[in-house]
Amino acid sequence: MNAKVKQRAELLVELLEKRKDDRGVMADLKRGFSETTADRTWPYISRWGCNLVNDRQRIIYQTVTAAYAYCKNVTQEGNMGTICRKIATGDGKGVDGLKTFETRFRRLLTCSKVDELSGHLGGIIRTAASKKIPLNFAKLFEDLWWWSNNIKIEWAAEYWGSQPED
Repeated sequence: MNAKVKQRAELLVELLEKRKDDRGVMADLKRGFSETTADRTWPYISRWGCNLVNDRQRIIYQTVTAAYAYCKNVTQEGNMGTICRKIATGDGKGVDGLKTFETRFRRLLTCSKVDELSGHLGGIIRTAASKKIPLNFAKLFEDLWWWSNNIKIEWAAEYWGSQPED
């Protein structure tokens, strides 16, 4: 992956970490999941490297910053496939949970554009936050930036990869 995108992702997470205790900023950033209130994120993301005129880039920044505002637990491991697997198998559900959560996960994989994907991530991020599951925000940023079949395959490998056969 492109080193500039990786640097951009790491810088964004660093800036978010510095502001994580600012309740006003976090409240504004949570608005990034909603089209009608996303403009509340713009003063921050524009200063943090986002070109607001570029719709795709703006949606990526809005999504990642909203995700952070909901779930400040940061990890350097995994991707959204990992997160979805943890949500699905948590609460004692084990591997059986993968089947019940599969529809929601497959909905992510069917998205062809970042704006469509962003609309589906909000609920999953909020669920991860409620279950105290840490997220790899830099990886989420990079995955959204390079959204393609390769990223979908990486997520699928994490979600289904180590599922034992019955």
